[in-house]
Amino acid sequence: MTRFALTLALLALPLLPSALAQTAPATSPVPATAPADERVIEAITVTSNQGYSIRVPGGWTPLKNVPGADVAFVNKTVGQLRPTVTVLVQDIPADLKATLADIRDLNARKIPELVPNVKMLGEKTIRVSGQNAILWSYTGDGDGGKVRWTQVFTLKNNRLFTATLVTPTGTPQELLDSGRGILDSLALTAK
Repeated sequence: MTRFALTLALLALPLLPSALAQTAPATSPVPATAPADERVIEAITVTSNQGYSIRVPGGWTPLKNVPGADVAFVNKTVGQLRPTVTVLVQDIPADLKATLADIRDLNARKIPELVPNVKMLGEKTIRVSGQNAILWSYTGDGDGGKVRWTQVFTLKNNRLFTATLVTPTGTPQELLDSGRGILDSLALTAK
């Protein structure tokens, strides 16, 4: 398949919706504090039938019906926004023979179109369950203010896994570490 056809086919896929998944507005429903007789979940491990698992510490609340996301979690409001973690899973047609480098290059070209005032802070190649993965950090304008995206994406068996942490400016370090811990816990379970 030609590079042009690959680009067209990949552009048809929503590769960066998690980059667009701005933090949930502070007006989102927030669960009430648990009564004393209920148990408080300290942490959970989410194992998806899409072929991955993540560990989510206490304080993060599941967010349902996030377009394009397999799972999403939000935390307490910072300023006008709430930190958000999403995991997106996309099947890439095998005949495209897309590589992680192809996905990386396409995403790098698309980010400036999708994120106003984007500034790339860093890129690193890491490993997720033995697979090469790309770790990005960048800032830009989100819905309601300046935000930072920390994003991990990897490709296994023609399936793209993208985990994204979106945090507003001013997010306390403890909360940043908690969100980053979720990304670091990403494990591929698909064979």
